[in-house]
Amino acid sequence: MIRKRSVTRLFISCALYSLAANFAHPVTPTFIQELGLNDYMFGVAFAAMSLSNFLFSPFWGKIAHNFGPVKIMGVCYMGYGVAQLMFGLSQSEIAIVCARLIGGFFIGGITVEQIVYIMDNSDGLHLSQNLAINVTITAVVSAFGYMIGGFLGDISIMMTFIIQAVGLASVGVYCLLFIADNDDLKTKVRVSEIIKNSNPFKAFVDARNIITVTIVIYLAVAVFTAFASTAYDQCFNYFIKDHYGFAPSYNGLIKASVGIISLIANATICSYLLKKTDIKKTIIPVLMICFILMNAIILIEDVGTFIVTNVIFFGFNAVYQPLLQAEITFVKNDDGTVVGLYNSMRSLGNVGGSLIAGLIYGYGAKLSFVLSAVSFLIAIVFSFLFYRRMKDPAVKVQRGV
Repeated sequence: MIRKRSVTRLFISCALYSLAANFAHPVTPTFIQELGLNDYMFGVAFAAMSLSNFLFSPFWGKIAHNFGPVKIMGVCYMGYGVAQLMFGLSQSEIAIVCARLIGGFFIGGITVEQIVYIMDNSDGLHLSQNLAINVTITAVVSAFGYMIGGFLGDISIMMTFIIQAVGLASVGVYCLLFIADNDDLKTKVRVSEIIKNSNPFKAFVDARNIITVTIVIYLAVAVFTAFASTAYDQCFNYFIKDHYGFAPSYNGLIKASVGIISLIANATICSYLLKKTDIKKTIIPVLMICFILMNAIILIEDVGTFIVTNVIFFGFNAVYQPLLQAEITFVKNDDGTVVGLYNSMRSLGNVGGSLIAGLIYGYGAKLSFVLSAVSFLIAIVFSFLFYRRMKDPAVKVQRGV
């Protein structure tokens, strides 16, 4: 097999990455408790990862065509593997934060370059579909990564981190050996320019030239949905360990069932919505369902009903994400700036959601679910505003509009 420009091969790498990247998630609550660390660390650790992801995502978008997204992805997969090994070897709160900061730096490169590669190698007819496929693969395969990681964690937490690190590095090797970049889109850049672009805030300053009111509204939806999903997800993982004493494998099995439901939902509901409806409009009721289910989760006390409702919520949570990412085709520009900003804004929501979820957990285990519900409600408002602006023929996605 030779190197080849292929979105299908990229999807394979995305699936392998989504599998390995989630091995550690179901063992993290147990890992934190066995180290005797504070409860808030489940949120702080994820927030640290999301923070560096947020800061450097625009940078990865800026240099996407300087080296080629495949080369950047290959290096970032390996770097993330090393960062996760550092995470598994950590014995203190500061060591965990440092490891997660490094991990977030590389995750930003992986996520941005995946989107850039799809955009570079998909025609207009299949672009939205391929972006949706990528999100679906991530959502479904991640769930099974949780399951595998959960069973590995029952055997040995450290072994889980080691297997994860090897798996991530292997994905990097696969990318470099079997996936080719679109050389026609490559640009040459001086070392001085690379150093200049390494300033994580420069990309935000540069983005002022392409920012419009419409893009700001779209990015607001990205922020608040990410905040809502992360505040919920991080609290849920720790909640079922702390309150119900679930072993890592239980957490993994729950996420596996979520994966099956997400696959069915994306293959039916999401596929139909993408092909047959105006996604700018249909994302609104999907987010409303997420809001309603989150309120139900807050009120439910019975363990069985609580788990079932959460599984259903995960399914709809997976449906809105392909719709939201597909909307980027309405506001994207020719380079990777908007893609980088989108990923960065999602990461900003992840930072706030995970950090606040961790900090308020001690005041009320379900307060994070309340926060999630409020964030979904705000996202619904911005989604409605986005739909209204895009519906208006007088509105153009150009500077100052």
